[in-house]
Amino acid sequence: MPHVVFIRAANVGGKNVFRPAQLATALAHLGVVNVGAAGTFVVREKAGATEIRREIRAKLSFETAIAVLPAKQLVELVRSQPFRGVKFSKQLRGWAAPLCGRAKMQPALPITVPEGTEWSVRFDRLEGPFALGLWHWRPRFVFASQVVENAIGVPATTRWWETFERVAAVIER
Repeated sequence: MPHVVFIRAANVGGKNVFRPAQLATALAHLGVVNVGAAGTFVVREKAGATEIRREIRAKLSFETAIAVLPAKQLVELVRSQPFRGVKFSKQLRGWAAPLCGRAKMQPALPITVPEGTEWSVRFDRLEGPFALGLWHWRPRFVFASQVVENAIGVPATTRWWETFERVAAVIER
């Protein structure tokens, strides 16, 4: 069964820097396909989540959380069109955050940060191992991952919704 992999806090602000294409090449025996520069991969060969995590950690020079999920879950999420009816722009974008573990808390949603009408991040819902919400441009940038992690108590790694769509397309090829 194929899997999707999301490496948390990699290649952000000059920290936890690695070359995703080189990692994919080093893990060619797992059929790894790199999707972008942030540490998002599709693993096509038969392997379990524990084995995939172990192999990736052995190749990285830093410690970080890694979400490894069945590809089917991501494809089902994308097909469900969770942002149907939302008009994205440079000012308003959808995001999804794979969880790197089970949620420890079930917060009342939605959560907006900052609170009120001038929010930057809105955490709308949990769907299986994914947190979903919207990001609205404001002068003070807020990371959706921080909002999710504070609300549910486990690491999460955020990607823009268009990345999820690209990953689903790679899986379905």
